[in-house]
Amino acid sequence: MWLTQEVGEIARSEYKAKEKLFEKDGAEVYDSAYFGKIFLVGGKALYCEHDSAMRHEVMAHTAMCTHEEPKRVLVIGGGDGALAHELLKHKEVKIDIIERNEAVKEAANAAGLFANALEADRVDLVIGEAVETISGREDGVYDIIFLNRFDEIEFDDETLFKEIDRVLGEKGLVVTDASSQLFDMAGHKAALGALCRSFKIVMPFVYTSMVRPGGESWLAMGSRFFHPTADINLQRADLTDGFTYYNSDLHIARFALPTGTFEQLKEYVKR
Repeated sequence: MWLTQEVGEIARSEYKAKEKLFEKDGAEVYDSAYFGKIFLVGGKALYCEHDSAMRHEVMAHTAMCTHEEPKRVLVIGGGDGALAHELLKHKEVKIDIIERNEAVKEAANAAGLFANALEADRVDLVIGEAVETISGREDGVYDIIFLNRFDEIEFDDETLFKEIDRVLGEKGLVVTDASSQLFDMAGHKAALGALCRSFKIVMPFVYTSMVRPGGESWLAMGSRFFHPTADINLQRADLTDGFTYYNSDLHIARFALPTGTFEQLKEYVKR
């Protein structure tokens, strides 16, 4: 069978899959000889087994190696365990996860990739809505907040971002999915614009994808204090055990923007 991924009426990519292993409430897992397991949410391929490090190491460790001393982090939309798997490589960090769709955790079990990370002592998973769950948390409790899965993030949701602003520490930072510069510049600008409302530093950074049309997708960081290329913790970036993709050189390179792209984004990028 062929797994088809479309970008509106602009582009279509197809990926060979052997069989569907799981499907429930928008969460799907396919098995593919070349890509390994492919994980989808809402019909969109988030990652595959063989490119997970390209996405999740970049997303997790770019943030963890920018902040001076992260102790507690929040992942909104991390019920598959992939980000938790990476964050656990930092020995002192406590990880809270809020997942709205319980089927995502079930899909993680079916995929057999990162579900074990959700059972770790330093991980606390709550199935529920983000705003309702965050509203019960203390002010300034988190050093880093991750907003996972672009298509589920409502960047004009003032209530959500108000709560994020409240529970984030005074030197905290946020990393969010930020769609594609190639195929969804409007969505990319929406992500950056949402961060611009609250952060003095806002910078997009790219990761490589095997299962997203165009082979690229973007993340964005909003920071209250630390600069992601000037304040990188080189010891943490290069000496933490378990990296297969991320390193300090890659960390800095991921923030590079072509001249023409920067011209399109200069009112949204604060560096």
